[in-house]
Amino acid sequence: MKQMIITIVFMMFFIPYVYLYLRQIIKMNQTAVFPVTEEDVKAIRRQPKAPIGLMGISHQKIGLYLNGSLIALAFLLEISKKLGYFIDWTSLSFILPGLINYNQTWNVFAIMDDGVLCGGRFVPWKRMQSYEFEPINKDHRYYGYVSEVNSGYELEIKTKLTYVNCIVTSEEAKEKLSALLDAHLVSKNN
Repeated sequence: MKQMIITIVFMMFFIPYVYLYLRQIIKMNQTAVFPVTEEDVKAIRRQPKAPIGLMGISHQKIGLYLNGSLIALAFLLEISKKLGYFIDWTSLSFILPGLINYNQTWNVFAIMDDGVLCGGRFVPWKRMQSYEFEPINKDHRYYGYVSEVNSGYELEIKTKLTYVNCIVTSEEAKEKLSALLDAHLVSKNN
């Protein structure tokens, strides 16, 4: 009975993780509305020190390999447990940091036709509530990492429960993002 409960709890975490991984790969193969130019790509950052990577699996290999390996390892450990090679569940605990940091392993931000892809999260337009550009000044948490970031903005896209964010380092990219996000918010509210 105890093993059955542990297996059910494991599957409750494993199945959504696989779903997120497959959805991420599908979205990465679609074309993005923004960023489309090299200047746009350089103006958007998920982390302060490095611009985002290009869309596509070939440019996001770290996230692809890391998360794919975690899924394969978790699946193999579950199969070997079922076959009786071990009974202790503590060996699955080293997968937990990968599951927790899923969003951080993808260095991507894109406005898609059906929503926003930010790191490992996809926010459909219908779940988006609002957005806000916060100027990065000396009191901001991203200030001081890189000079391009110091004069930029942090974009927060808010949903009902959470938010996704990125750093915008140019006024042109900020204006393009504002126009795209405003258009979708207006069409959603009508």
